[in-house]
Amino acid sequence: MTRLFIDTELEAELQEVYMQATHWLQDISFLETETQFFQTLVARYKPAVASGQSQPFEELIKTQQDRLKTLKARIPQFLAFVEPCLDDLKKPLHIDFLERYNALQKELTGLFAAAKATKKQLFDYTGRLLPAGQ
Repeated sequence: MTRLFIDTELEAELQEVYMQATHWLQDISFLETETQFFQTLVARYKPAVASGQSQPFEELIKTQQDRLKTLKARIPQFLAFVEPCLDDLKKPLHIDFLERYNALQKELTGLFAAAKATKKQLFDYTGRLLPAGQ
């Protein structure tokens, strides 16, 4: 009876991890939309600024897009890694399961923090470019 409880608990935990990883793909989609917005904002104000002042933002956005692209590829790989464990609870979990999960979660958290910081910097920057009263 205890074994059944453990298997059921393990199955619930694995399903929760799997569901969270699928939600990460939605988070990635949101962050992609944010970075596209950032690009649009930089392009819109680029003519209003001195040459080269928008370049740090362009590089920052490009770096974030590269990180998003990499993470977007790694999440389906992680899902494929977890799926066999869901189908067969007797299959042993690899030691790197938690490491992979934590690394993905940390990267996504870092991307959200970077997007928030970029947004603040861009809004501060464009706010300085607008004449007072607009």
